[in-house]
Amino acid sequence: MASKALVVGSGAVGLRTALELVRRNVSVVLRAPCSPLDPSNTSQGAGGLWMPFHCDDPRTFRWAQETLNELLPMATRQQASPHHQESERGLVEVVPAVYLMRNHGGPTVEHFIDHSYEPRRGQSTETLALPGWTKDPRLEFQHLTVEMLSWQNIINRLKIPPEEELKQAGYLYAWFFKPPIVNTSAMLTHMLNELKEAGADVNVESGHYYSSLDEMRNEAAQLDCDCIVNATGLGAKEILHDDKMVGARGTLLHYDREDCPRRDVVRDGPYGINGTDAVIMTEEAPWGSDTLPCYLIPRGKSIVVGGSYLEEDKEPSIRNVERDRLLQNASNLGINTEKARIIGEWTGFRPYRPTARCELDLDSTSDIRIVHSYGYGGSGWTVNVGAAVEAVDLLIGTKKL
Repeated sequence: MASKALVVGSGAVGLRTALELVRRNVSVVLRAPCSPLDPSNTSQGAGGLWMPFHCDDPRTFRWAQETLNELLPMATRQQASPHHQESERGLVEVVPAVYLMRNHGGPTVEHFIDHSYEPRRGQSTETLALPGWTKDPRLEFQHLTVEMLSWQNIINRLKIPPEEELKQAGYLYAWFFKPPIVNTSAMLTHMLNELKEAGADVNVESGHYYSSLDEMRNEAAQLDCDCIVNATGLGAKEILHDDKMVGARGTLLHYDREDCPRRDVVRDGPYGINGTDAVIMTEEAPWGSDTLPCYLIPRGKSIVVGGSYLEEDKEPSIRNVERDRLLQNASNLGINTEKARIIGEWTGFRPYRPTARCELDLDSTSDIRIVHSYGYGGSGWTVNVGAAVEAVDLLIGTKKL
């Protein structure tokens, strides 16, 4: 059993794991070199969309499900009674999402397929390329033609490109579902405040970067901690010499959600001021690709437009050619880029690992029990609750190895 834990890392995974510990009556010491809201923290800059993305671990669907189990009730409570719990206001909302595709079969990447999925009688096997998460009824998932999407949009009035534009670009099909979106900076602040209120020893602006696991052990011993959670994200590449870790560079433009003019494509159409915000995504040409996805995510008070997924690209800021492409993405997805004001730019590095490391350190000869939890790629906000639960189960010995 753990009695006092040193948690290293202040991203979505580190903070949620620290919370899981205090909720199970384990004392927590939280350490990180910089604030969760520092631009270098990938979690604060991320889009916040719940949807497994570049996290190839076979445990991903389970972790994502556990995260969904926490986020959806939180969003429901806010919608039903905005003043019911002041501390939760503005943290999560459910937003309609449209994932555009050229072909009926959709994505065919092997890790994106749920092989347990069985076709209904008369259903084409082309629809088998569906991830497991699409079967959760709470997401109201539908696989539609753009004509069907357009018919539904007469009622939904979503701010999405009209049918004619989608067809001209070659997008004939779409996934339509309703995922939660995390307001990332607000959620990080909320988790940090909860830790402080629970009496955790918090210092997330120490300016100190651990150089080795031995240094963590020594610090834990000095603090009378009997266990460690290493949630250092991409930092684990240097700390543990983990060559499987890769930084996958992402880029975003930020627009003011309350004042983001849309293109006047159709009079009183989906871009009207009375329309409903929607997530719009594609990873297929001509607007996107595997490495240069095109997406728009309404998040909190911002609309973020991306993006990129470039492994080992270490450029710390947006290149001019990338900014031009992001502006084109914004225009393709309905923003009037001549009138809309950019309120921010962001570049971050997703901590990708072929298999996420959520496991006990079995090489340690120390009495201090160590769990590593990092390498979740672009799915940190999608899996953070499930990953936290598993890490703590391992740490306190309730989960079998």
